Amino acid sequence: MRCIRVWLLPLLVATLVPRAGAQTLDSYDPHPLSPPTSLAMQADGKLVIVGGFLAVGAASYTRVARLNVDGSVDATFVDPNVDSEVKAVAVQADGKLLIGGSFTHVGGAVRHSLARLNANGTLDTSFADTGLNDTVWALAVQPDGKVLAGGDFDHVGATARNYLARFAANGSFDSGFADPQLCCLPVRAVALQSDGHVLVGGYFSQAGGIAHFNLARYSGSGAFDPSFPSVPDDVPLVALVLRVAPDDSVYVSAAPAQPVVRLHADGSYDPTFVAAAVDEDINSIMLQPDGRVLIGGTFEQVGGQPRHALARLGANGALDAAFADLQFSFDAGNPNGYIYGIAAQADGRIIVNGNFTLANGQARAGMARINSAQYAMNRLAGQAGSGNVTMSWTRGGAGAELVQAPLLQRSSDGTNFATVATMMRIAGGWRATTSGDVHGAPFYLRALGTTADGAGNASRGQVVSRLWFSDAIFADGFD
Repeated sequence: MRCIRVWLLPLLVATLVPRAGAQTLDSYDPHPLSPPTSLAMQADGKLVIVGGFLAVGAASYTRVARLNVDGSVDATFVDPNVDSEVKAVAVQADGKLLIGGSFTHVGGAVRHSLARLNANGTLDTSFADTGLNDTVWALAVQPDGKVLAGGDFDHVGATARNYLARFAANGSFDSGFADPQLCCLPVRAVALQSDGHVLVGGYFSQAGGIAHFNLARYSGSGAFDPSFPSVPDDVPLVALVLRVAPDDSVYVSAAPAQPVVRLHADGSYDPTFVAAAVDEDINSIMLQPDGRVLIGGTFEQVGGQPRHALARLGANGALDAAFADLQFSFDAGNPNGYIYGIAAQADGRIIVNGNFTLANGQARAGMARINSAQYAMNRLAGQAGSGNVTMSWTRGGAGAELVQAPLLQRSSDGTNFATVATMMRIAGGWRATTSGDVHGAPFYLRALGTTADGAGNASRGQVVSRLWFSDAIFADGFD
């Protein structure tokens, strides 16, 4: 009789045991020279920050930098030397970084508003200059590797494209994605639904060549989708922040009286989610696997209670009173600080960026980290069959919910991974089956997910499961 031993390597904590006490700030303080515009989490826990800054702490980094898990500067990341502000960043599955902004040069090479960096920060010359004529504000990467960009532009090279365009994985313009016929103001958010539909939000008043305000949906080929209904007149909508949940429902920033609106997958209004009123704007929305919703913005009150720039809503939209007011402030004399973006580390700790110098009375220069009162839960479990393994990735508690179906990846060495399946949604997580004989050569599996990070949820980060390792090593006769 041959026995099988299955290892779960404890690379990430997987528990729902609450932390003691309420939310607190820790010593995390990278100290960028000016507030980052946006940020995105990598699968390894490192954080990419982008903006207009020229240094982080004492290290010179022009508008893109990477931080270690503790907030220190990652010195292995080369200064990419971007010549103007970066607005959004997307972490690809291979570790490369897409950046969008108002720049014209990266690393001394011509790159108009969209570029790709290698994992070490150097310019990826295999991604061509796109020829965009104005700023990129939002990025989304489709499962096939094609890149959607939204922003202020109205041309890609000599081709007219108002505010939304798609590019191949090598940076070439994808003319197969039709002209969205948006008019006459720009796009600020791009999101994907699981069936391939593309959602865009912004200031526009036309989509598909007809009157259509602020929010629109397109097919995977760029055809305007007239079946996506308008938001009712009594729900004022300014869709500068878009967030698609795993069930394809859509969270959209709206007017302060109901600052976040939830739509069903078909675009119809969901009256069961009624967000607590705020007194100013929402800049970022982060869904948690437990159904709660973090919001960041310029507000000082939520639901009539003091909440300075950061708050959490329950699954029904009501203010979560258990999430404390951390009082993000411009300075000691001005309590109205701004939060632009939100991201979450693997253990559920929350990182925010914005325009503030104080957080909960402590000096913080545009970035801070919050210890949540609850950990994130992240467990990958496998069930071996005859020549295959069914993997289930269970996620809960704090942390960031996914915006796309995660990838199941395989490795023979625990370092270099290749995608073997796209996982399907199940209650509380995701599942996929892949070929694999646990009686043969040992192998590793992991799940890699995409998160919507940063300002306007227009950046794309990652979260990874712990590793699952199948190793048949005991000789016959042992139990």
